[in-house]
Amino acid sequence: MQLQQQRNQRPSRAELTAMGLTPAQADHELVRQSELEVIETSITRWVMLFGCIICALLPVSLVLFFYLIYSYVLEQRQDCDVPLVLWFWVAMFNIFYHINLGGRSIHRQVIRSVCRYQAPEQSLEVPPARVRLYHWLTTIFVFSWHCVGLHWARISQTCHRTAPNLYTSTYLFASFNVIFTIFTVISTYGLQHMLASLLRRGLLPSSILGSDRAAPEGTLELQSSVIFDPEEFGDALQCPTCLEDFSKEHQIRKTICHSQQG
Repeated sequence: MQLQQQRNQRPSRAELTAMGLTPAQADHELVRQSELEVIETSITRWVMLFGCIICALLPVSLVLFFYLIYSYVLEQRQDCDVPLVLWFWVAMFNIFYHINLGGRSIHRQVIRSVCRYQAPEQSLEVPPARVRLYHWLTTIFVFSWHCVGLHWARISQTCHRTAPNLYTSTYLFASFNVIFTIFTVISTYGLQHMLASLLRRGLLPSSILGSDRAAPEGTLELQSSVIFDPEEFGDALQCPTCLEDFSKEHQIRKTICHSQQG
């Protein structure tokens, strides 16, 4: 319904040309508005779905967390053929290391103090390589440690009898976090590619991009030049950025995505 209302409110090609736009500019504006409507609808659905999944998983994670603590307190002194107590303490340290209290965490402090990086607010700036490496190392370690917990619980021969609660809570907590980590990594990877696509199309608000998102000086000069040939260009006889017709008098650059710009 909302999408239909947006389409009804969208000006027609005739109205755009009546406002002083050329036919090519009017077509370009209609395509841009259609893309924005589709992107807005897709992002809204994705955010709602992701939010619902997180809201459903949050109480489950809390229940498993308190069950793990309860099991440790109850059975920490029980004999077991695999070091589930050691696994418990490392898992608790991982949680304490990443927990965010009032916008602060040990994880963020390490980024600021050791990596010497302060993420700007409301910006899509890509962190430097050292920060990305640190994020990946910590994520891989936490994920691997949960896999270790699953492995120890699987190969144990006595824990399910001597410490059944600790054995069960470790298995459930580790399984949940393995699945949750895979889900969040895939979602984040998809979001990054979606934002990158929007950046290439220039469909993100400038308030989000910030003033430092422009291409570095000299980027245009690095693109290869081509000579205008109507037969080779086919229907692409106009620059998609400036909306001017190509001609042999204008310098034409071919971008890395193989589109021509004047």
